[in-house]
Amino acid sequence: MSENLYEKFAAELEDGIEMGAKISSGDQDIKYGIELWRNRLNKKNLGVAYDIVPRGLLSDSTNSREWKDEHYSNKMYHRSCRLNKSVYYEGKKIYSDGDNKIMYQTVTDVLNDVHVDEDYYCCPNCGANVKIAELVEGCPYCGTFFKMDELYPKVSNYYFISDIGETGDELKSEIWKTIWPMVAIFSVVFTTVFRFRNNNPSNSLLLSAIPGIFGGLFFGCILGYVLWVYKKLGKLFKEAGKSIVLLTNTAGSNKKFENCMKKYSPEFSFEYFQSKVVSMIRVIVFSDNPEDLPFYTGDGINGCFDDIIDMDFRGALALRSIKEENGKICAYADAYMINAYVKNGKIKRKEEKINVVLERKTDIPIDYGFSIKKIQCPGCAGSFDATKNRICPYCNNSYDIEDMDWIVKSIKVIK
Repeated sequence: MSENLYEKFAAELEDGIEMGAKISSGDQDIKYGIELWRNRLNKKNLGVAYDIVPRGLLSDSTNSREWKDEHYSNKMYHRSCRLNKSVYYEGKKIYSDGDNKIMYQTVTDVLNDVHVDEDYYCCPNCGANVKIAELVEGCPYCGTFFKMDELYPKVSNYYFISDIGETGDELKSEIWKTIWPMVAIFSVVFTTVFRFRNNNPSNSLLLSAIPGIFGGLFFGCILGYVLWVYKKLGKLFKEAGKSIVLLTNTAGSNKKFENCMKKYSPEFSFEYFQSKVVSMIRVIVFSDNPEDLPFYTGDGINGCFDDIIDMDFRGALALRSIKEENGKICAYADAYMINAYVKNGKIKRKEEKINVVLERKTDIPIDYGFSIKKIQCPGCAGSFDATKNRICPYCNNSYDIEDMDWIVKSIKVIK
């Protein structure tokens, strides 16, 4: 993936979140998730603005995880950035914060020398579900022609996690911000001492300031640096404490998942599973009627997510157990999130777990191009938007998304 796609998606994401602008570099499921999120914010008279500032180098194809099926490849790229968030209520800023993050993007592309003409795709112009071959020759609904490189690659998922690392320039800036107040204080102290030594206030201020400044620089730099080290160690220990909890709870999740799933297909990847789970959680949480979603088959949620206005994935998915029974895989997982709530005009962020139970049939082949926005009817082969149709609009037969991908059987927040 070129750096241009990564940067293009980050820029389009900013405008998509704040203004509802088109995110042409993201796939249909990302656009759907952003649409649901914005609807939640609009109903509360809220607005959210993201400012994503690159800090480090983009990972290249040599150190990026890749997983593929017979048609599509998925690669996960990352780059460190500064994420500044602002929340507005009726146009007035009520919350803002900024933190160093690592932005992960999963990019879906067509494998070289693989023809996907018969696969369905959502027209980027009008949203109709048609075959890729038709889009290349001209969408039958809007007439727009597309090249394959306009359809793929596409960013199919993204998330941010905290980054405690710092660049050289950031370290220098941080150290200096701690040192210079100490230098100023010691310079004033030493200048005063030199001027009034021997109880003689008539000593020249200039002559007293010269040794005072040198003394301030020497002792201020030493004490300031020591103070910075202690602050840095305290921050690292604090973050390490949080990380240890996450590492302990997620230890073995990757191996447990792949040991179970690889027997059915070597293409199964825990990273892809983790990305899918996070994406499904966000759609369910921000949906007004989760019970109407095609991939959710659980009980009524009864508005328990209605006050959540933002979600940050902490980069940890704990697979508590995974079971095989009657031709199905049932996975019990905890996604570690930082959820933002709004109440009485105030924003409060909480570290919480989202507990989900997922199920998938064992005989379903992997489809890394799968999207709930372009379900293909098993009866008549018609393709349609499953978020808007519970039955096939062409043959009026019901469909079971469980025959196509993972479904969520239950979801709840663990405070």
